[in-house]
Amino acid sequence: MTSEIALTRIGVVGTDSGVGKTVVACAIIAAMREAGARVAPMKPIGRRGAGDIEQMRAASTISYADRLVQPVAFEDAASPLVSSRRGHAPIDVEMLDRAFAELCTMSDAVVVEEAGGLLAPITETESFATLFRRWGLDIVIVSPNGVGAVSQVLMNTHIVREYGLRVRAVVLTTLSRARGGTAERTNQALLKELLLTVPVVSFPYVESPADPRQLMTLARELSASPTIARPA
Repeated sequence: MTSEIALTRIGVVGTDSGVGKTVVACAIIAAMREAGARVAPMKPIGRRGAGDIEQMRAASTISYADRLVQPVAFEDAASPLVSSRRGHAPIDVEMLDRAFAELCTMSDAVVVEEAGGLLAPITETESFATLFRRWGLDIVIVSPNGVGAVSQVLMNTHIVREYGLRVRAVVLTTLSRARGGTAERTNQALLKELLLTVPVVSFPYVESPADPRQLMTLARELSASPTIARPA
């Protein structure tokens, strides 16, 4: 393992819910793991029993404590601030900071997945954007490859940069076997042209995201783009 890998901190951000960001996060984790890194998965705030953090754990193959990988879990699917108010359980952001810092001391890399979007409020004054800025994460933006993808990616890129963060890569996911139209065929090239130095990667359709063999195939595809799955 290299000292560069020890500094890798990635935040995986979706342009919407159900866009495949957990599968992308798992592929990044698996690719780094195959390269010899100890990779900690983290979803600081999530829905109890949703299964996404368990997929990330399986990709990591290392058992980190629940209090670290998902310090806050709610029963309902809503923005973190709404869920905390409904449960009368204010989110302790300093506790999230401590969990992340502890994972950093135990790992060569940490891959963090947001819940609800980069600007989703965690408290009245904190969002995932402010949290990720404090943690110094490089951001991977995940968007479904379809109509509207270019606008959504550019908006998220603008937000990332406004908060002083770096866009590590854009991943366009394929959510259906159906043949794509003009947008699907042109989005990647257009985003590469508009984003210049930011890698834009097309992610294939995944029939069984929990299948370890499929996951490793995807991980090896991401490894072909060192900017995403290896230290820059």
